[in-house]
Amino acid sequence: MSPEKNNVNLFISTKIEGSIAERVTYICQTVQKKESSIIIWGALLLLAFIWGSSFILMKIALFDSAGNPVYSALEVAALRIAIAGIVLMPVTIRSLKKINRSKWLSILAIGVFGNMLPAYLFTSAQTEIPSAIAGMLNALTPLFTMIVAALVFKTIISLRQVSGLAIGLLGALMLAIGGDFERLGIENDIEWWACSRVVLATLFYGFSVNILKNKLQEVPSQAIAAIALFFVLPPATVVLAYSDVSSTLMNNPHGLNGMVAVVVLAAVGTAGALVLFNAIIKKTNALTASSVTYIIPVFAAMWGWIYGEELTMIHLLGGAVILFGVARVNGVGKKKVGHFN
Repeated sequence: MSPEKNNVNLFISTKIEGSIAERVTYICQTVQKKESSIIIWGALLLLAFIWGSSFILMKIALFDSAGNPVYSALEVAALRIAIAGIVLMPVTIRSLKKINRSKWLSILAIGVFGNMLPAYLFTSAQTEIPSAIAGMLNALTPLFTMIVAALVFKTIISLRQVSGLAIGLLGALMLAIGGDFERLGIENDIEWWACSRVVLATLFYGFSVNILKNKLQEVPSQAIAAIALFFVLPPATVVLAYSDVSSTLMNNPHGLNGMVAVVVLAAVGTAGALVLFNAIIKKTNALTASSVTYIIPVFAAMWGWIYGEELTMIHLLGGAVILFGVARVNGVGKKKVGHFN
């Protein structure tokens, strides 16, 4: 065979092999993206389940079955921060020296705006309003996240994401108004000052989420959650030192049940969920991660059904609308959601 034919055959063979390699690479990347998308959705659902359960845990800590106060809102918030900080203390000890001090201010901001202040604002609000209303207002977090991202961090927001936010918020409203308001005792009597505290908490969440995404991208998720709680542990400790927590635990018949609720709320709903939430933010974006708050009312409604509350067709429809809104925010089917390595 002549050298020319050998060169032609070699060229054709190389092109074929290159084409096959490109196709195999493309298929592998596609499979990886789909698997990553499933992981992201699974993580969002798990996080929504955990945080969707937090509202009823707060109620159990605040009131007994007869509606009598157990622990105060400030005590529940301080216990939540302190216990979560202690749970993640090993991570703090291992990570603190490894984190550049230039990042400490941003992590402190996460601790204040993403943990300490919302913990108190939510518990204090739920002394006056039902958890259904708190869950509904919590769905404002992606809206404030989007606003802060656009105005402060100059993030470009697509029309698709804006429409997804609007749809998700509509679903959250449908889910909230689908219940028996008269039985909940809030017919024409919503405490707007209490509601404003939840709204303020979601605004703080919006800042926290954007700070984490824009300032702490290279810092490990567990380290952020642990150190942020460590930075706000001192004020929580001071509050508990001057509180009646020990007396309530020993003398109140509901004290132990309330304490168990707070421990679960802190260890799982704060410490564990923060690590998961921070990981989702780092692997996707702030808006996608904060859209988990749209799914939270679905699980809040589920807990209501378990505890004997009636689920109406509006509840089910609202849940479907919420999931559709989340899908639009995440760009399912059109944009890469991100992946866990």
